[in-house]
Amino acid sequence: MKDSNYLLCQKELFDHVPIPPENIHIIKSDLVENIDLAYKSGETEKGEELAQEIVDDYENQLVSVFGSLNPVKYPVFDLLLLGLGPDGHTCSLFPDHPLLKETLWVGYIDNSPKPPSRRITFTLPVINHAHSIIFVATGENKQDILRKILDENNYDDLPAKLVKPSHGQVYWYLDQSAAAKLNF
Repeated sequence: MKDSNYLLCQKELFDHVPIPPENIHIIKSDLVENIDLAYKSGETEKGEELAQEIVDDYENQLVSVFGSLNPVKYPVFDLLLLGLGPDGHTCSLFPDHPLLKETLWVGYIDNSPKPPSRRITFTLPVINHAHSIIFVATGENKQDILRKILDENNYDDLPAKLVKPSHGQVYWYLDQSAAAKLNF
């Protein structure tokens, strides 16, 4: 799919580093395309069933890796690399969205305020169990939201500010444009 974060990561990272393919777990794009077809043809119920199938499939992939040796409540990633939207969203978790309260491993959003409207994502509990989280934010359009997240003590409901690993660290990588309004 052209909107796939995986395709971008593959082009910019995976094609250039020796990561075994079996260590990369992706959402099956053919299933996502089937959801789009179902919704476009007016088959909403079928689209919802397919969305659940995708969530279940991806969660099963994660369980097969993280739960095979020891039963785990949530997977523990060594590193998650996250982006930041100008509204404070990250990982397809948007401000004031019910998915912020989800406790399963994987969630589905069908009404994203930013295209594409349908997305599959990790939930906050999964994100917050990672050992390390790196946010990468670039560009002038991130200045105001970065000030809210990093410099101000309110705005605690912004998804990116809700990223607080229980046993890990958060690191921010910013370009000069994004960091221009921060107080150091």
